[in-house]
Formats: sequence, structure tokens, C-alpha cells
Amino acid sequence: MSPLGVHGAVPPEFSEFFRAEYPRLVRGLAAAGATVEEAKDVAQEAMLELAGIWPNCRRPYGWVRKVAWHKYLKIAERDRKRTNGEWQACLCPQAVQDYDDPDEKEWVRQRLLELPPRQRAVVALYVDGYSTDEIAELLKMEVSTVRSHLRHARTALRRSIEGDRPEDGP
Repeated sequence: MSPLGVHGAVPPEFSEFFRAEYPRLVRGLAAAGATVEEAKDVAQEAMLELAGIWPNCRRPYGWVRKVAWHKYLKIAERDRKRTNGEWQACLCPQAVQDYDDPDEKEWVRQRLLELPPRQRAVVALYVDGYSTDEIAELLKMEVSTVRSHLRHARTALRRSIEGDRPEDGP
């Protein structure tokens, strides 16, 4: 019998997990810097691997994110080497989709682009609902480092927002 069950059938629990977590996984990867296409591809690959070990995986939420993140980092590294430093273009958050106003969407995207890549990744996961402990595990860093990235990102975003406000008249 295959890991997916009789005749390759997917267990109902995995189907539910996939439906709930795939969109979140894609949004998180895209917000961390992947293009939407890269995020979808990486998320699918990670989910397929998870399907193969589903019955034995005790922490599927963290496992699939960790695998997807590492797959994305390999893609980003390959692209960085291939383009000799022009890879910053692929770190553009593509998942700022919750805004109806195109100007507001672009403004938010620009503020996020001002953050360093690790801060952007931490903020993306935090906004997606992950705790600092979960983010630390996913990104293989200390919890204190995650908190530091969040603090620095908030400070940078606050300064950016305050810098965009019109000055009061004399």
C-alpha cells in the first residue's frame, strides 16, 4: 500500500489540512519574498512530501512550513547566483492582496520592501498568525532573535509611516 493509502487515495484528514493550510502557506511564502508562482510551486512540493509521511507526521503545520521555506531558500539562492546580485527583485512581497485601493496596496508593499529580508520573513509569518516560538522553529533562529526582528521591523515601519505624514502648517 502506498503512503497515500489504497490506490493513492488521500486520507480525509490530509485533504482538510491541505484545503486549510495551502492558501496560508502560499501567502506566507509570497509575503516573505517568493513570487506567487514560486510560492505555489514550493507549497505544492512541500504538501506532496507531507502527504507521503502524513500518518507518521506529528506536527504537520510546522513541518510543511519548514520544508517549504527551505525549498524556497534553495530557489532564491540559485536565482541569486545566476543573476549575480540582481536577485533582490525576487524578494518583493506579492501577497499584499487584502487592500482594495491600488495606491494603498502599493504603499504597503513599498513599506515592506524597506525591511531587510529576515525582518520581512518574520513579519509575514507573524501577520499570518504564527507565534514567536513557531516562527523561531520554522526559521531556525532563537525566539529572542524573532522578537528582535519584530521590534526592529515595527520601529522601521513606524518611522516610515511617520515620515510619510504631511507636516503640520506653521
